Amino acid sequence: MTTEQIKDSIAPCGLCCETCFAHVDGDIRRYSVKLKEKLGNFHINAKRFETLLGDPIFKKYAEFKEMLDYFASEACTGCRNEQCKLFKNCGVRGCHQEKQIDFCYQCDEFPCDKTNFDTALYNGWVQINEKIKETGIENFYQKTQGRPRYL
Repeated sequence: MTTEQIKDSIAPCGLCCETCFAHVDGDIRRYSVKLKEKLGNFHINAKRFETLLGDPIFKKYAEFKEMLDYFASEACTGCRNEQCKLFKNCGVRGCHQEKQIDFCYQCDEFPCDKTNFDTALYNGWVQINEKIKETGIENFYQKTQGRPRYL
């Protein structure tokens, strides 16, 4: 994979857009769409299974379906293409565009307070960018490819 292709996958903040549940080509969305197809009209039968199997878990099927519909419907094309759909007040994209840098660690102000991230995301952002700086984007991508986003 070329550096340009990797940059299409990895946002300027260092998070992998393709592993985000909102990404149009991400596994979470793809599997959610597939699961919806496989379940078909299962919602019609959920009440019946609750009675038939005596399992109250099927009472929660409507909530599950609502979440599955949400995961299947998101269609973000990545932070290099559009403003993040999850962190609507993310300060990274605008800064990245203004400074014309590929990743935050390349900025002479890194780490800064312009991200608008909460503490957990901010700490992860710093760690990710330090790792990219240390290992290079190609090595970082190879080591993190296929790893779940939400650990």
